[in-house]
Amino acid sequence: MKLYIFSILTIFLSGFVSCQNKPIQTIEEVSNAKLNEAKVYILKKQKINSEFDYSKLNDIDAHYGRFPKFKESDDIISAFEPIKGQYNYYQFIATYKGNSYNDGGPTLIKEFHDILIIKTDSKNQIIDAYQYTLEWSEPDFQIDVYKSTAKNLTLTDNLQLNTLKLNRTYDLWNEKDKTLNENGIIRLK
Repeated sequence: MKLYIFSILTIFLSGFVSCQNKPIQTIEEVSNAKLNEAKVYILKKQKINSEFDYSKLNDIDAHYGRFPKFKESDDIISAFEPIKGQYNYYQFIATYKGNSYNDGGPTLIKEFHDILIIKTDSKNQIIDAYQYTLEWSEPDFQIDVYKSTAKNLTLTDNLQLNTLKLNRTYDLWNEKDKTLNENGIIRLK
């Protein structure tokens, strides 16, 4: 009997722990996007005298993962919020429709939100940029964090996303192609 109760308790607790995820902040926005349409990144926030919080961006799982080293009281989107600094900060959101995993069932079409943050100098020369899908729910979250490798690029209205040369920040099984291969337009207005 003790073995039976222990087995049931073990199964219950292992399921409880493996399903543990922090909730993400939902972006309420109506989208008329169609499946596989180019993303449009809309400016949501602009600040001066700002900086990226690299401690969170470069190790997002340590702050928001399944077993975080740091106890954050906020949602994962806060990793993409600015802190005090000396640069210009831009935050964009793209709302789009895409295919979603359905645990072996038929593929679902779902609405997703990508966040793009860009840091520029006073002449709008891009210094750094990161992109992430807010609905990403598979650990490690760092797998979906992309960082710009572009040089000598100015932030302008209707800039093409691929000019940022976004690369995955997480080494996933020594993959050769880490580049984000998606189309999108960055809108400043």
